[in-house]
Amino acid sequence: MNRRDALMRVAAFMGATMSFPALADTLEASVASRAATGAPVFLTADQDVMVAELAEVIIPTTNTPGAKAAKVNEIIDVVLKDCYKPADQQRFKEGLDRTNQIAKGSFNKSFVECDNNQRIEVVKMLEQEAKKQRKDMAGAPASQRYTPFFAMLKDLTLMGYFTSEIGCTQALEYVAVPGRYDGCITLKPGQKAWAI
Repeated sequence: MNRRDALMRVAAFMGATMSFPALADTLEASVASRAATGAPVFLTADQDVMVAELAEVIIPTTNTPGAKAAKVNEIIDVVLKDCYKPADQQRFKEGLDRTNQIAKGSFNKSFVECDNNQRIEVVKMLEQEAKKQRKDMAGAPASQRYTPFFAMLKDLTLMGYFTSEIGCTQALEYVAVPGRYDGCITLKPGQKAWAI
């Protein structure tokens, strides 16, 4: 490593170190605003309800609470506002519009008005569209590639759920104060994965 590379890495490290508290403050302010008003900070009220229903299709309530119980839509709302670029935010909102178009085209009603089986069909169609978009972008330059709506939604849903209290303590195996560290543990059939 030469001197120039070392200085660039030190500068990048220092910049990241100084920007993390600012990002944490921004996220904290958005969470506080959402908690105080109960209103979404980025999405409209209708979009927020739709995101909650989409997330519930991805992680439904079974023998553990689902995404709605974990309030994943609230996490998605804050993360979209504070952590996503405007182009990705716009793509997410367009994806919500596209979801309603698919529901209306297939079932003559909005996604939120659909029953559970219809919602699952709409989500399957969204997943197929996302796969096709990724395949179409495979040969494109990096500057022209993007994350399809459904991939963003699924990633945000999983992140929101498994970082929530419900996800960590009820969907995953949780030990508040773990003992020693075992790097490789064999799971028994039916045992939950461990929360970290």
